[in-house]
Amino acid sequence: MKELEENESLELFSWYAFRQPIPMKKFNKLSRNVVAYCGGLPLALEVLGSYLFERTKEEWITVLSKLKRIPNDQVQQKMRISYDALMDDTEKDIFLDICCFFIGKDRAYVTELLNGCGFHADIGIAVLVERSLVKIEKNNKLVMHDLIRDMGREIVRESSPREPGKCSRLSFHEDVRHILTTCKNFNNSDKKK
Repeated sequence: MKELEENESLELFSWYAFRQPIPMKKFNKLSRNVVAYCGGLPLALEVLGSYLFERTKEEWITVLSKLKRIPNDQVQQKMRISYDALMDDTEKDIFLDICCFFIGKDRAYVTELLNGCGFHADIGIAVLVERSLVKIEKNNKLVMHDLIRDMGREIVRESSPREPGKCSRLSFHEDVRHILTTCKNFNNSDKKK
C-alpha cells in the first residue's frame, strides 16, 4: 500500500475528521499526532478521521492513547478502534455479516434480509458508511477495502481460533467443508432421521 507524505496525510485525514482540508486550530497538534501514528496509510487515515469527526478533544486524546500502544505495522489494530467504538452489538453484527457474507451484494437486499433478523440495518449500514467501514458503490452494492474485510473476519475468527465450528460466522470455504465433513454434530444428524 502506497504511503502518503505528511502534508498529504494531514489533508486526507482532515477531510474526514473536519470536512475541510486543514485541521481546526484546537485540534491541530492532535491531528498531527494521529496522522503520525497512521504512518501515511490512506485507509487508516480515512477510517480514523471518520471516527473522530465531531468528537470532543477528550475523545481524541483517548484514541491517541490507544494508538500509542499499537505497533506501527499493525494497521488492522489501528482501524479496529473504529469498530470497537460502534455503539451497540447490532452495528457490530451488521459489520461482521457484511464482512463475511454480503460484500458486493445489493444494499436494499442486505437491508431487507438483516431487518428481517431484527437488526435495523437501515441505520446500521448508514453508521458503517459514516465511519468509512463500508462504502456504497454507484450500483448500490456494498463494498469495503480488503484490509477492513480481513479485520472483520479476524474478529470473528478470534472467538474460537482452534475450533472454527464455534465461531459465530464462517467465511472460509475450507472451514465450512471441514465442519460439514468431520464434525459429529453434522455427520450424525442424518443418522438420527
